[in-house]
Amino acid sequence: MLVVADDSDDDFWEQFEGHGRPLRWTVPPKLEVFKERHQKSHKPRADISPFTAEGLIMSSKARDALGDLLSQFGQLLEVDVDGHVEYYFNPTHLIDCVDAERSERRDSAAINKPSFIDSAIPAEAAVFIAPSMPGDIYVNDAARQELERRIELTNITGMSFMQVQG
Repeated sequence: MLVVADDSDDDFWEQFEGHGRPLRWTVPPKLEVFKERHQKSHKPRADISPFTAEGLIMSSKARDALGDLLSQFGQLLEVDVDGHVEYYFNPTHLIDCVDAERSERRDSAAINKPSFIDSAIPAEAAVFIAPSMPGDIYVNDAARQELERRIELTNITGMSFMQVQG
């Protein structure tokens, strides 16, 4: 997992809040790999890292393999991870496809498990976020198949897909 390199900036996370809009940075944000202090050895990092912001952090290897596809649906922005250039994928392709009436909700009324309007999702490859669910990145079947093909071909680690029902 990646964490903030310098905890002194209370507004750090705001620079990652695109909510489907393009982001602009003058200086790449600095992140570091979280390390348990009591562990002597650490597992190697995946090519795509968990991150609490709306997007994904990916290695140069992952960017080289997936970047041309992902950049059709968002931005690949440089970030500094322990002194190395990596890339933040900021999804900017919005599809209003969540059926709020049929979606499962929490007690707070927030959508817990979205239900989708299948006719709103294109047949051609698409990576997108739904305006009502900006923290989640979705891919349709065509994009998932192409991403899985590239991941297998290049041995990318750290990305998985979960089937969401319409």
